[in-house]
Amino acid sequence: MQTTDALPLWLARETVADRLATAPGVVCCLDFDGVLAPIVDDPDAAAMPPALRERVVALRDRDSVRVAVVSGRELADLRDRIAVDGIAYAGNHGLERRVDDRRSVAPDARESRDAVSRVCDRLGDRLAHVPGVEIEDKGLTATVHVRGVPDDRTPEVERVVRDTVEETTADGPAMEIRDGKAIREVRPAVEWDKGRAVEQLAEAAPDGWLPLYVGDDVTDEDAFEALRERGDGLGVLVGERETAADYRIERQRDVRELLDLVVDAQGQ
Repeated sequence: MQTTDALPLWLARETVADRLATAPGVVCCLDFDGVLAPIVDDPDAAAMPPALRERVVALRDRDSVRVAVVSGRELADLRDRIAVDGIAYAGNHGLERRVDDRRSVAPDARESRDAVSRVCDRLGDRLAHVPGVEIEDKGLTATVHVRGVPDDRTPEVERVVRDTVEETTADGPAMEIRDGKAIREVRPAVEWDKGRAVEQLAEAAPDGWLPLYVGDDVTDEDAFEALRERGDGLGVLVGERETAADYRIERQRDVRELLDLVVDAQGQ
């Protein structure tokens, strides 16, 4: 991963605002957990605050803005939590998408459903004795949540996940494990991720439109790298760490101000 010292966005506010305002349009792509919704201990309790919902709706209503939410969550779960019509959704890290009311699944991903289910069943048995571990079957992928696992038990969970995926892959489609914030993601080893999802959304937009991606997790680096390779987008990290993003904001609650910047730049 090519990393940079991402500049605090507010130190470059005028430069960013100018790029947003001079672009004929903006493809505004947003992660959910940690961006549109605060990170919480219970993933089922994650919710988008009303103020951010208002900004998403305001962006959707701009003729020169296309909004997409790109998340590791299952597509159906993501749509239920956002509940805003007229925007694009990419769930399971882009493996399944709903754009213009049409749902699509990445090539070669469908055949992994049974393998993912087997992994979840086996992990449920093998990790039942570990306190705090949660296993989420998302159809095309699975998430092992370790936020509530004692630190000294996390290596055990990682070993069991690795061994189980290797065992399941031996007699089925290839799968891989990706790390995230207090999670381990199990997904099909296919050439699709958040970066590919953002590229597809950007390519579908009119010429000259500016792709913007805002994310907080390690899995969002795929999108930041895709924009860096394109050379025509803006990546914004929520938080502070090594990243391929161009800019960063410190906290999730600062996302509202960032979206206001886009709304104002692409005003009617």
